[in-house]
Amino acid sequence: MRFPLVVSLVIGVVLFSACHKENSEKLTAQEPGRKSPVDGIRISWDYSSGRRIASPIQGQGYCGYARMIQLHDERLACVYESAYGNIELVMSTDLGNTWDSPQVVFESKDNIGMAAPEIIELSNHDVLIACNARPRLPYTEDRKFGVKLRKSKDACQTWQKELLIYNAESTFENGCWEPAMLQLPDGEIQLFFANEAIYTHSSEQNISMFRSTDHGETWSSEPLIIGFRKNRRDGMPVPLYLHESNEILIAIEDNKTAEFKPAIYREKLSDNWSEGLISGEDLRRAYHPLRESLTNEIYAGAPYLARLSTGEVLLSYQSTWKRNLNWERANMLVEIGDKTGRNFSHRSVPFEIPLSKSALWNSLVVITDNTPVAITSTNAYASNSTEVWMKKGHVIPELTLPHNTPVVDADLEEQCWSGTWPYFVGSQSETYLRASICTDEDNLYVAVIVNDSNWTSDNENYESDGIIFQLDTERKGYEAPHTGIYEFHCGANDELRILQGYFGDWKEVSESSSIIKKSRIAENLYTLEMAIPLEFFDTKWGSVNKIGVNFILKNHSSQGIIYQDEISGNQFNQPFTWCPVRIK
Repeated sequence: MRFPLVVSLVIGVVLFSACHKENSEKLTAQEPGRKSPVDGIRISWDYSSGRRIASPIQGQGYCGYARMIQLHDERLACVYESAYGNIELVMSTDLGNTWDSPQVVFESKDNIGMAAPEIIELSNHDVLIACNARPRLPYTEDRKFGVKLRKSKDACQTWQKELLIYNAESTFENGCWEPAMLQLPDGEIQLFFANEAIYTHSSEQNISMFRSTDHGETWSSEPLIIGFRKNRRDGMPVPLYLHESNEILIAIEDNKTAEFKPAIYREKLSDNWSEGLISGEDLRRAYHPLRESLTNEIYAGAPYLARLSTGEVLLSYQSTWKRNLNWERANMLVEIGDKTGRNFSHRSVPFEIPLSKSALWNSLVVITDNTPVAITSTNAYASNSTEVWMKKGHVIPELTLPHNTPVVDADLEEQCWSGTWPYFVGSQSETYLRASICTDEDNLYVAVIVNDSNWTSDNENYESDGIIFQLDTERKGYEAPHTGIYEFHCGANDELRILQGYFGDWKEVSESSSIIKKSRIAENLYTLEMAIPLEFFDTKWGSVNKIGVNFILKNHSSQGIIYQDEISGNQFNQPFTWCPVRIK
């Protein structure tokens, strides 16, 4: 009769040891740190939308400093400078998929090159193009740096004669630079530019402005200085008007400390520059308005502003962030601000540029269907030249979780999966992912479509192509995985692997029988539909009003190397960065 007692003692010791080990692990493990969860929209850039807009004749040379607008008839117009010193214009009738042959709007003559163009369509549909006249060496007194303008009254078919708005001096050190234009609600046009002509004994530079009240036919006789930081160089102005607050924003590059950083002037329309210039410490100047600040040695110049139809202000700049510190090897970055043009965050990189190459003199435009477009001048895609390229982005909304009950069959034909899906991943290759989610009283539903011409299946080591759905059911702002946070790995070989956050790491969840998952592969499409019971989660569903989600695409490149791509601005194992979703 002693044997059962021994067995009981052994079992007791084993259970005690297991419990003691688990409790010890919890005591030694540390809960991840917390940050404020990142709210707001994201932009995911679409690799497959990349298009070459302009390249040099015979494949060698330079095209760059491009600016684009969408005209009232929905055509796109893009101006840029060429290696010959001309300003050229190209048009697209299919939202940038193809571009017509260039027309020369400004031509180099008398050894004066034309550079830094800007284009604007007025309220009466006239189109203005401004540019920067830049004499070449050897300098002569009769050839000045300046600002010129041409107008088209017939939708860019023909152009009026050149109009000289301003002459600076005849040397590089005392020139003027980078004109940009804005039309106000009353029709007044303001033309801003960087000006160092009056600082002949220093390298200082200000932002100056001319006005026109007759659609650009005539202009004020003298420039008005609107911004100046003593002993520094305010430069490269780009204006934007906010109609809700009746404010003019001007993005500039500001070298207040070490390398250039973006800064933004703010001027009330009611004042309209009557309160004097914006000095270095003026409250109307917001220096370095980025939530994720850049250190002094990081260059971040040549800013540009645009606005989504939903109101958020976009800021781009060229930077050495996460690159070597040579500004000539900078890349384009884009950040999203709020609807007042403040609190810029959600940093994204539209173009993948090798460290030995560059993406410079960038701009942004927002076109049909609230689509942001990034435009760059880059030498990354040609062996001997710099070309103008564009890439479109998808705005990832701050979703309110829809309420529906689809049939889980991977057909994705229900009404809840119709329309535009909110989530897009596809910044690294032609392969892309679209995803959507909804819920009812019992389940969270996930639907995914992957467009992939070479869907790879590998049953070993979870190395097949597939998707990872990440979910934070508590949204406490953890910097690493922890309780209430899950990963659902869905592969091409039909496996389903579930992980749960645990003190900054992941642990496998063995029980998944309650989850319904259906997938299908047909031609170039992989479709997935999944129902996750709300009871599966440790956290009571609906106990918080927001959750966080992230989608990751696992894919083999054409070289057979597996990579992971995710929503821009989201970080794989940092739940506080994931996209917010409101629960009704």
